[in-house]
Amino acid sequence: MGVVALLIATACSEDNVVYQDQEAFNPPADSVSGMLGYYSIVEHQTTCGNCHADTQVEWVETAHADAWAGLQSSPGAQSFCEGCHTVSELGNALTAPAGWTATQDSTYLDVQCESCHGPGNDHAGSPSTTQPLASIAVDTGATNGCGECHNDTHHPFVEQWKQSKHGSGTSFSRGGSSGCDECHSAQGALVQQFNSNADYLEKDGDPLPIVCAVCHDPHGGPFEGQLRAPVEDDTRRGLCVVCHSRETVPTSGTRGAHAAQGPLVLGEDVGWWPDGFEWLNGLTGSHGDTDVNEGLCTTCHVVMFEVTDEATGEFVFNSVGHTFEAISCLDAEGIPTTEECTNDERDYSACVACHLSEGAAQVLYENFKDTLNLLLDQIWVDTDGNEILDPAPTDAGVLPLILQITGDDKQIDRSDTLFTSAEGILYNAQLAATHDRELFLDGATVVIDQGTGLPDTVSFSAHFSAGNGVHNPPFLEALLKASIRHAIDFYGIPAPAGVDLTIRADRSQFKR
Repeated sequence: MGVVALLIATACSEDNVVYQDQEAFNPPADSVSGMLGYYSIVEHQTTCGNCHADTQVEWVETAHADAWAGLQSSPGAQSFCEGCHTVSELGNALTAPAGWTATQDSTYLDVQCESCHGPGNDHAGSPSTTQPLASIAVDTGATNGCGECHNDTHHPFVEQWKQSKHGSGTSFSRGGSSGCDECHSAQGALVQQFNSNADYLEKDGDPLPIVCAVCHDPHGGPFEGQLRAPVEDDTRRGLCVVCHSRETVPTSGTRGAHAAQGPLVLGEDVGWWPDGFEWLNGLTGSHGDTDVNEGLCTTCHVVMFEVTDEATGEFVFNSVGHTFEAISCLDAEGIPTTEECTNDERDYSACVACHLSEGAAQVLYENFKDTLNLLLDQIWVDTDGNEILDPAPTDAGVLPLILQITGDDKQIDRSDTLFTSAEGILYNAQLAATHDRELFLDGATVVIDQGTGLPDTVSFSAHFSAGNGVHNPPFLEALLKASIRHAIDFYGIPAPAGVDLTIRADRSQFKR
């Protein structure tokens, strides 16, 4: 018995070892591939879990551990579904039939360790020389990793993710840069945001975009959906907010708000507050209030629904919300798309949990975006269309007026360390910018040097943070009005004609 225990202890080296009075693994039913599968089917004890005991404890609580039962309970179960509900060649580097598809042996039921890591027989025999690492890379058409199973019209996670900014955004070229990699690469986010140092195939490779395994822990965990952090956490440690909260208040030399969406929703530590501005004694917009909106970001950005044919009622598509677009554009069939659309072609179904109807939500959305656009136009209108913030009367708004009245282009100079009220006003406009006023955001917009007549070399650089105003309507309206009022009082510029700058003291108008 002592010899057996010694052998097991030698083979099991990474997790806490559970003492067993028997061999740690059975001969594989599929000896060709070397897939081990379950050690005990009844107890859902994987062979891998005999050594990797901590991981076994987490995994057995996941949906993967009941994948076969879930399939059998589905009225739409088909034989071609079985490979993704068992240990097989799907989800790992194998290409030939293996595990369940090769043997139909019940040892391979459910999505076990080897579904992602591949055959464990060689590793069990020689742990130090064979390391079956899983892949976390994701793409449509991939033959390894999550996307090989989490796809098609019934569960199109990879297809929708591929359309999303997490999957195909332009910012991931910065993933190899220090200070950016913590949110612009999967490798950086796993280590720096979620303290995960697990090994995987791409760990030391080129930066990956924000793949499934960044937000979901494949081995399981305490949060629903195997998420690495809770979505309902109304702090900066919430799942989405850990990254969507990078630069939320201006500093000297700041070029704009950087991923400020989370704190903006929560209504805290965000924006430049003019002297005397107190955000209504800490009032949070209802979208950031967990008493009203428990799911926070996911309520609007992860909307799941089934699309059926209007004529026949037959199934067309099951949207899983992984484009992460709020009020998504819908194509002619009613399927979410990242293509441009009119407001009438958007999906407002997530809004009805709080608002009276989809139609009422659309009216509120359109009206408030118009309100923001009006206020943004009081701050700057690029009248000559040259994408340069020129002094009045060339351009219009409080910022051009400030440049005209002061004759000082240093009032808006992102290349120096001086921070001015004018730059604070600009920062707030960038924070509140809508897709109709993208001139305030990341682009070639610069300020003219009144001494040389040449453009300053430092461009604006701000992320789209306001969600067209939805992220915190009452706060954004109050902040822009306070900014304009401060410009009037501090710089002595005339008040804009016909614009109501009254700051309302409650949010009730937004809860309809």
